Amino acid sequence: MIHLKHEDCLNFFSEILKVLSSTNQHEEVFHLVIDKIVRIFRCRTCAVVIVDPSTEYLHVETGYGLSHAFTKEFRRKLATGSIGKLLWTGVPIVITDSDADPTLTREVQLESEFGSCVCVPIVVDHRTLGYLYADHIDKNGLDSQDLRIFSCFATLAALALNKSRLYDENLRLDRIDHETEVEKYGPFLERLNANIERAQKFGERFALLLLDVDNFKQIALTYGYDTSRVLLRELAGVLKSRLRGIDGAGRYGFDEIILLQANSSLHDAITRADDLRAVVENTVFTPKQIKTTVSVGVSAFPEQAETIDELLTTVKNALFEAQRSGRNRVFSFHSAQLRHDTLVPEIDD
Repeated sequence: MIHLKHEDCLNFFSEILKVLSSTNQHEEVFHLVIDKIVRIFRCRTCAVVIVDPSTEYLHVETGYGLSHAFTKEFRRKLATGSIGKLLWTGVPIVITDSDADPTLTREVQLESEFGSCVCVPIVVDHRTLGYLYADHIDKNGLDSQDLRIFSCFATLAALALNKSRLYDENLRLDRIDHETEVEKYGPFLERLNANIERAQKFGERFALLLLDVDNFKQIALTYGYDTSRVLLRELAGVLKSRLRGIDGAGRYGFDEIILLQANSSLHDAITRADDLRAVVENTVFTPKQIKTTVSVGVSAFPEQAETIDELLTTVKNALFEAQRSGRNRVFSFHSAQLRHDTLVPEIDD
């Protein structure tokens, strides 16, 4: 744990914000974030680990204390383990004593052994872009009291990366993601905000369904990049064909589609989600006759959430539970579970 003067914190963040406001390139901001963290906490290792949107593998974008060979070769799968849970739920990982939980320590560790470690998600608009990693040679060199500072640095990194991607995206000025022919996430968020405003005004209900292709990486490895994209486009088409005109579909992640089901109760949304799951399971995709499945998380307004933040957080956590419980499943939280953090599936196929 480190104690900083208020003025020192302001100076660190002001320097990074100045750079952030003057560039559309995220690399310089990443370097500054890591430089400040290493100086403040005397870390052995610090890195910005990002999800590659084209492969959904994690890679080290910028790092300190890592060899060139390790950085070049580092390629970690997204999973439902500790790092996967960090990315899906947004709950930081704090290890104050590496000997206390050797399994967690091995799973989180980058190149060198450490005494203590912190991993904080890098999140924008409820999409986790990666995580900020820092470790210290001493036990208790980093602890939960440092999370507030690390979270601020992670937010700056998130804003820089999002600004860079938005700049590239806005060059095309297109609302449609042409790999899937559904809306890009930004326009979909606009639609979601409009639905919340209308639902609050007129007492309406609606639901979100977040779908993830269960074996997409294996399909890409087995059949190749082009075929995996064809499958994703066909799958999105299957989902769109079963939507009403008042519903919506957007691309949430690389192989994740988010659906808005208007005028729908939680029960209706769960039923629709399971119907879609079954349709995908029984559909053959691409000329290569590929079969796949999807995991689905469901959240509903206002039964489970009353704000866009609560709605998106709930559907993300529900999808994580659907994946963790075996995939090819639909998961939604009961209201009581939301209050008491008990995780039991609504539907378990």
